[in-house]
Amino acid sequence: MRRAVLTVNVEGQKMREYLLSPASETTLGRSSECTIFLEDERASRKHAAIYFQQGKWRVRDLKSRNGIIHGNQVLKDHASLEDGDVIWIGHCEIRFQLADAAPENSETDTNDTEKGESRDQVLGGTGIFGVSEAYGVAPSRSSFDPQAITERRTQTSFLNVGKGTVALHATQAGHDSSNLCRLAFRLGKAASLNDAAQTALEGLLQATDADAAALWLLPQEVKSAFRVSQLRLVTSVKPENQEYSHISEALAKTVIESREALLMNNGGDSSAKLACGLKEKASGFVSNTVSPNTLSARNTLAAPIRFQNRVLGLIHLYNHAERFFTPEDLEYALAVADTLGAVLAHLTREKELSAYLNETKQENVILREALSKDTEIIGVSPAMRHIGYLIERASEGKATLLVRGESGTGKELIARAAHFAGSRKAKPFVCLNCAAVSESLLASELFGHEKGSFTGATERKIGKFEAANHGTLFLDEIGEMSPALQAKFLRVLEGHPFERVGGNTPITVDVRVVAATNRDLEKEVTEGRFRHDLFFRLRVLEIIVPPLRKRKEDIMTLARHFLERFRNETGRKVEGFSEAAKRLLLKYRWPGNVRELKNVIERAMLLGTESLIQESDVMLSSLRTTGDTNISNLSSMPPRNEDVWVSDPLQGADEELEGRDGTKKYTPMTLEQWEKQHIEATLQFCEWNKSAVARILGIERTTLDRKIKRYELEKE
Repeated sequence: MRRAVLTVNVEGQKMREYLLSPASETTLGRSSECTIFLEDERASRKHAAIYFQQGKWRVRDLKSRNGIIHGNQVLKDHASLEDGDVIWIGHCEIRFQLADAAPENSETDTNDTEKGESRDQVLGGTGIFGVSEAYGVAPSRSSFDPQAITERRTQTSFLNVGKGTVALHATQAGHDSSNLCRLAFRLGKAASLNDAAQTALEGLLQATDADAAALWLLPQEVKSAFRVSQLRLVTSVKPENQEYSHISEALAKTVIESREALLMNNGGDSSAKLACGLKEKASGFVSNTVSPNTLSARNTLAAPIRFQNRVLGLIHLYNHAERFFTPEDLEYALAVADTLGAVLAHLTREKELSAYLNETKQENVILREALSKDTEIIGVSPAMRHIGYLIERASEGKATLLVRGESGTGKELIARAAHFAGSRKAKPFVCLNCAAVSESLLASELFGHEKGSFTGATERKIGKFEAANHGTLFLDEIGEMSPALQAKFLRVLEGHPFERVGGNTPITVDVRVVAATNRDLEKEVTEGRFRHDLFFRLRVLEIIVPPLRKRKEDIMTLARHFLERFRNETGRKVEGFSEAAKRLLLKYRWPGNVRELKNVIERAMLLGTESLIQESDVMLSSLRTTGDTNISNLSSMPPRNEDVWVSDPLQGADEELEGRDGTKKYTPMTLEQWEKQHIEATLQFCEWNKSAVARILGIERTTLDRKIKRYELEKE
């Protein structure tokens, strides 16, 4: 069975090679769980997998964000790999090459293939702790005699703490607990797995009579069940011109399963082979021949690396001279292994958090780009071009901005555009609809509250002002704010600190406020429902958005824009509008403005069955616009110039005027008086069924309740 080699080349980094095994799948990505770690922001956490199936090597996309470049196209599913193929993941060039087959009579080839696992696979990339270097080969397949074990240790007294004192112990070389403490400090400063492993092994060589030491680790995803062949050599420390003798597979399995540190002092060369596999690495494969430069081990020590009831791997030490390891050496090695386990776990967690943070930052960038695209102002009319100019000028400073216009004209869209066009675009944009929150809770939403400040306040909550610090706070329907809350809101706008509801800690924020309303604020100020000082404070900059019926040039531009958006979302092949549908859209008065137009186009896209939206697909309402009369039957209105005449407005403004035939035709009154009478008459007609009244008047139920309260209407 042919093996394969993967070469990863990233500009500015050392080229890395990985030996692939047909018996297991190799994953690539930015996650620490992947076999090969790709240090590229364009790579997904789990980006791709390479595997052997039905006599062919294949690559599969793991639902990555940016896909895989294979040949001259983006791979979205899977494809076969041939010798010399190159794939691209982000900026990582990955070359696939077939390796020479192992000798047919080799023990590794015959046994490992039957078991369906590779004992000499070289894992690369992150492995278990995000190391960028490839791991070494698996443990030796030689056996060992359990009778040769002379010492076992589950716990170490080097880490025991008595009542206020630390027990001091010394190894044969004279290194006591103070050396372990210094070694622990050095391990704590390690920035990577390689640094930690090298520091630990060098410390063990100084403290014991070992000639060589090595660190072996299991894959991170291994929790309980494991195969010894999964152990990978991370690093080793040995004399010059000598090769490291791999630990015996049987000994490694005993150490990991028993979770004990084992000591074996052997008397001669023959027994040395029981604990160490005398092998060398040749072209990525394990040979069973003994190299003349390989140490002949006499004594062996192995300690498990443990952390929170998990075995992460083991430390292997041995020597070949007439020197023996002591029980203190065994305890010291176990103490170093336990310390190293905590260090490796923290390094893993740190790398995972770093990868998660990078992914979150990337997602934030993508979301902000999407938000900025949604702030594009669509329109070709002179009014919209002027609004674009005002937005550009308003974005340059931090002055308060007041956006006025009918409901559905896109006031929030303009507020977003002003935010993302300015210097605060990388900071939060926080929205709050003052009409959607009850008066009692609006203060809590704006300024936050402390735990227990009122019933239901089970924990502390920051308000919208704190959430929008250094950014923009958009307050829709600002005219619905109560006079009492307006005073506190004004102080914050003037730069004064505020306190959370139920709190006494002053809080100062840097927030730009953009307010919006569809009310006539001048009238609200005149009638005492809105503070005049707050009105002038909000009106530093003002943008008035005209209704859609007053900028008919934008109707078809917006309609085509929404058509394109919903066509991409639904996949419907709708190409445009019929001439009859265009005439209908242009003739309609659009009481719901742009919001209504968007909903009408979406409904037409879903219900239409032809390539063009027909007139029958466009469903319009019978509601009147804000500027029109609320009388639904226009035929009942009297002619303007024949039967009705209007006298001088200064004469008898409150008296009934008569037509030319002497009959009473018209009573002058304000719109507010007329609205009050009309709502009262409709309530009586519907026997105070508010839902029916709101439906007839074409307003929301909450709006009707506010008008009933304003006009002090009562059920008779």
